[in-house]
Amino acid sequence: MALLQRGSCGTMNPPGKYDESSDIHIRSGISEEEKAAVKKRKELVLTTLRNLGLNANKAPVVSVLVSGGGLRAAIACQGILSELSNVGLLDLVTYLAGVSGSTWCMSSLYTKSDGWQNLQKAENELRRRLQKDKWNFSHALTGLCMAAKRDDYSLTDFWSYTLVYFLTKELLDANLSGSRSQSETGTVPYPIFATVDHYFKRKGKEKTLKSWFEFTPHEAGYPKLDLSTPGAYVSTTLYGSKFKAGKLIQQEAERDLSYLRGLFGSALADRNSILTSIRDFLLKFIHQDSTEKQNLLGLYPKEIEGKGLVLEGDILKTIMEELVTLVYIFTTGGDYLPVLESLQFKMAGYKDFSQSQRMITKMLQHSRQTSSDQQRQSILDLLTEVLKHDAKEERNIRPFIQFIWKTFKCLLFWTWGTTNNFLYKYGDIKDKDLTDRENLYLMDAGLDINCAYPLVLPPVRDTDIILSFDFSEGDPFLTIKDTAKYCKACNIPFPPVDEDKLDQDAEAPSDFYIFEREKGPVVMHFPLFNKVNCGSPEVIKKRRETFATFRFDVYSDDEVRQLLEDAKANVRNNKERILGKICTLARAAS
Repeated sequence: MALLQRGSCGTMNPPGKYDESSDIHIRSGISEEEKAAVKKRKELVLTTLRNLGLNANKAPVVSVLVSGGGLRAAIACQGILSELSNVGLLDLVTYLAGVSGSTWCMSSLYTKSDGWQNLQKAENELRRRLQKDKWNFSHALTGLCMAAKRDDYSLTDFWSYTLVYFLTKELLDANLSGSRSQSETGTVPYPIFATVDHYFKRKGKEKTLKSWFEFTPHEAGYPKLDLSTPGAYVSTTLYGSKFKAGKLIQQEAERDLSYLRGLFGSALADRNSILTSIRDFLLKFIHQDSTEKQNLLGLYPKEIEGKGLVLEGDILKTIMEELVTLVYIFTTGGDYLPVLESLQFKMAGYKDFSQSQRMITKMLQHSRQTSSDQQRQSILDLLTEVLKHDAKEERNIRPFIQFIWKTFKCLLFWTWGTTNNFLYKYGDIKDKDLTDRENLYLMDAGLDINCAYPLVLPPVRDTDIILSFDFSEGDPFLTIKDTAKYCKACNIPFPPVDEDKLDQDAEAPSDFYIFEREKGPVVMHFPLFNKVNCGSPEVIKKRRETFATFRFDVYSDDEVRQLLEDAKANVRNNKERILGKICTLARAAS
């Protein structure tokens, strides 16, 4: 990392309670492991400040927040970190907190032993990978069939091995806990990955402390249940394992970062666009042949009356194509009855599907008189009969069929982020919203606030300066406005925000905004596309269109370099402002 040249220029919580019998942590404040890592990081920050000629005794806590925004955010995040390192500011950063697409960049860096040692090298590798590497059908299919063996399989698994892998051209089989040693040295910012609990979003309770769920190398959990109730955590290695009443019942393998990437970045577009993407990938898996698929499907020829010897895979391929269409049309609100008729016609003559044909006849007769929930259940029953009719036991289901069937089921019920609830029936917590649910359903935090402000603000962590790098596609100030409302609802100190002024600037923002007050953190906000690095409102608009969040084609290397440069300019052009404010707060604290 580059060194700045000389002259360039919270309150600790009591030790937490650790329940050794259950591996569950109920406490206020951060873990002892995080405290130790942050202490070492602060020592490095203080050394850096003193090397600048600043006679400081205490280092301010600087949190870099990188927002969501799909692949655009992942590339821009790399640019921000590369330039922070290049101008010597990275060694002043205590925390790095990410949402959605930015976590794709973060996870890649934190799992590589040399990821932080040469960020220019990491940037070059990112460019090479996006141009040269390909989405591998066999790797994706094998991973999905393995994932489908788990009880907590959801659309997050599917998303991880399809769209996220397709966009990033990278599968990470490493675990988040594997980055502990790197984080504990204090040589890199301590990472925080954000999600939210879908239950509270669905119940309209997202502007509450307990809706946020974080992942760090050491723990996963709710940082704060409310202002008067401690947070609740489980070791990152045990996230997804089964607990009941505080006891570990069944330990599951730690989820790898490929899965977590899908969890962190699961909301890149509207529901119908996501459904269309999932449909297209499902059809790709069904259409494309490979040795791996044949082995997973268990293909063999069958004698069919009137049709001769027919390869079973050909029959299933035809039927599964129709089932994809059936589920897609139902979930998008279309008329699916013609698909049922087509499906019944294609099943004619196959004894294995006789029961399915009777079920379709009944559905065609009664669907108009049944509710949407009843229709959904009837479709699920049909899918189960078609795909699992020849399996006497669950363990006998062929891997490919199990993967397809579970994906269909998750589509019908729109199931994302399923995991075992480590607080299930936990007696020390009285909030039934948290303890009565056997499963949690976590989702992209960008659906609440597209930046992880709640995870670096009190009462979770005490940050002195927030550097907010906003990569959002739309309003570049929405994260600031949403956070101000969140803080007001939760009684958390936050600088005043003039929404009218920000709305006037939204189409053509500047590259730097500062929000501060006597109490609370200083917030420095940097919109990705702005008048300084783009030059005009027309160019800003063109950039936003070019780098749309749900863009589904490959970025050219020129486009990647442009995006990296736009992000770097926001750091380079504001280096002195950032450094000046950090030095001011360091002097005041000393």
